[in-house]
Amino acid sequence: MLEHVEPVEVKMNLDELDLIGIDKIAEDAVEFINSGQMNARQASSWAIHHLEDPWGFPSLNTLYHRMVDRLEDNFEAKRDLVTYVQRW
Repeated sequence: MLEHVEPVEVKMNLDELDLIGIDKIAEDAVEFINSGQMNARQASSWAIHHLEDPWGFPSLNTLYHRMVDRLEDNFEAKRDLVTYVQRW
């Protein structure tokens, strides 16, 4: 017998509160990278798990763009993050 699984609800449009929350998650993730506490892959995973809508494309897309923007001076971490996202 198959177990019933509820479909995942995905936000199609992000509001200002969503953007503020995603930006804060990106800020914290980049701080972990820049301080050496996590590498780009670990910080990415941490950030995804802190999204309220972890499976929504708009949320993920915004998160990664914000992380890359915040890694402006850390070229190696930026390259690692972009490579990780492209492979994912």
